Amino acid sequence: MKSTAPAAPRTQTVELPSLVLRADIGAVDRKARTVELIFSTGAPVQRFDWNTGSSYVETLSLKPAAVRMDRLNAGAPLLNTHGTYDLRDVIGAVEPGSAAVDGTRGVATVRFSRRADVEPIFQDVVDKIIRNVSVGYMVHKYVQTEATDRQPMRRHAVDWEPFEISAVPIGADAGAQMRGADKRPTNPCAIVPPEKERHMDPNEQSETIAEHDPLAEHTSERAADLPETNERDEGAAAENERCEGIRSACLAGKMPRSFEDKLIRDRSMSLVKAQGLVLDELRKRGGDDRGPGRTPSGAGDVIVGDDPLIHVREGIKGALLHRIAPDRFQLDDKSRQYRGMSLLDIGRAFLNARGVRTTSMDRSRLVDALLARSGLHTTTDFPGLFEDAANKNLRAAYEAAPQTWLPLSKLVTLSDFKPSRQLQVGDAPGLLEILEHGEYTFGTIGEAKEVIQLKTYGRRFGITRQALINDDLNAFGEVPSAFGRKARDIESDLAWAQITTNPLMGDGSALFGGNALAAPHFNLTSTGTAISVDSLGVGRAALRKQKGIDGVTPLNLSARYLIVPAGKETIADQYVTQITPAISSSVNPFTAGGRTPLTLIVEPRLDVDSATAWYLATDMASAPLLYHGVLDGEQGPVVTQMEGWAVDGMEFRCRIDVAFKAADWRAAYKNVGA
Repeated sequence: MKSTAPAAPRTQTVELPSLVLRADIGAVDRKARTVELIFSTGAPVQRFDWNTGSSYVETLSLKPAAVRMDRLNAGAPLLNTHGTYDLRDVIGAVEPGSAAVDGTRGVATVRFSRRADVEPIFQDVVDKIIRNVSVGYMVHKYVQTEATDRQPMRRHAVDWEPFEISAVPIGADAGAQMRGADKRPTNPCAIVPPEKERHMDPNEQSETIAEHDPLAEHTSERAADLPETNERDEGAAAENERCEGIRSACLAGKMPRSFEDKLIRDRSMSLVKAQGLVLDELRKRGGDDRGPGRTPSGAGDVIVGDDPLIHVREGIKGALLHRIAPDRFQLDDKSRQYRGMSLLDIGRAFLNARGVRTTSMDRSRLVDALLARSGLHTTTDFPGLFEDAANKNLRAAYEAAPQTWLPLSKLVTLSDFKPSRQLQVGDAPGLLEILEHGEYTFGTIGEAKEVIQLKTYGRRFGITRQALINDDLNAFGEVPSAFGRKARDIESDLAWAQITTNPLMGDGSALFGGNALAAPHFNLTSTGTAISVDSLGVGRAALRKQKGIDGVTPLNLSARYLIVPAGKETIADQYVTQITPAISSSVNPFTAGGRTPLTLIVEPRLDVDSATAWYLATDMASAPLLYHGVLDGEQGPVVTQMEGWAVDGMEFRCRIDVAFKAADWRAAYKNVGA
């Protein structure tokens, strides 16, 4: 009886970064500024898969059906060392239609730009000083032959896509797998077994595997190069979607890695069923809105929430922050074990927790591994850990910096960067006597509107590869803190500028005073008097007499804050301090009788505009003087990490989205002082 064939090996779909490979320069045409080159011979290349921790040998099929040439033949860029940060990185282009493969090699013709900054590069190519180029490509499908006792695992690319060519100082290491010029960090790549392994009868398994060996005849025609059927492609896509959905559900529920892997390995587990199991696990902990608890998950002896990598990450972040600012960040149980460790020792511990072998790595290779270079298929997430620590450090410095405008402002959350009108609903109309059989009449409620619009402010900074090797945390510790303080500075600059520049309000009049085209706001003493009981009394009365939007209703606002430049702080103190006087004439009317005393606000930015002008303001709850606009979900500064282009290391970008606008002239009074 014929035996039943085993289940076909499963197709895998992985996220694979763009790769680079050394290529050779050929003939040069000086007049046309063109260079012929061979970008691939399909020769074997030793590579390393950091997903599995295994080495493999890569070969590229050069059959026309296996190579997607559209991007090269559409005029793909010729780059300076795979640079994509600046337009000046583009030093030429592939001649449209010149790229081709013939089964044994891939060729193309590139044309250099006539820009002045490109001329030295082209001249070095002509003089054969620059001899090396490198091609960037993406692999969409490998045929994989498993390792044996005598041969390593092999992957033959039967669907791949070159997308740029670069002039480089040294030919790319054949074993290195670096990010190419494409902006996408990864692309889906299907890994399938050889054709006969997928279809042969078990009794035919004795046939030599060399028949399907990409190394044996990597340029020959073979069945493994044939494209998969649409059904297989659709099946792979469905499996990839199922796995990604399960990962997303487990991440949202903060499930441990072992729980996630168990669901994914069960091929009968549908996405809907897996999502239900995640919800069931959350309910076991007493509610599906309360994060991971300490209840056994049923996945062996693993405790939900005890993903080791999460603990390692949090512990390392805590240790880094404690080294940077021990006064602000205390060690906890997770971070104490990393206390006193150097950056590289911490990085080695992080990689080990990710399952990456580091025993053979020297300091330089270890840094490259942490930065996701030199052959890494996927990011190690170590730069992301630095990003989290930088954000926490920056936020602590930001919140510690003093802000004198806060009591005067109202927080406004904005959903986008469009101009936004902030409406102030006015007083209700007065009530009228209703005579017998009389009719109730309609009244109107006035509105005032001010327009506020968010703007983005930011800078960037970097941590160099040398700083990581030298264990130099000074830059990483001081720079985010400095950026946190600078974020507060830009907020203060914008806030107080709304007061010192006396901007126009929604009614067409200036914040303080008015102009000939609109009614004055009755909140300015332009002749100027020094701070005294009498002058403070004038300001206090001005606030009391302010009218509502209808221009009739008295608001009876009380003075709450005395705002002065730094040069007037001492004299202002006399009117905000409670003192028991010896005689009645010395009574401070702003603190007597159980009255809430004035609160002093001293702001040195006012001195730049005027060393004498002072202000009174009411409580923000009664009438805000300023609108403080922030982007919905992102209040305060934010640090994001990106791959280092301007520096050899990690780059960080700090930005803040913020806006300020004078809100209501009734909230303040100004005296130009003397």
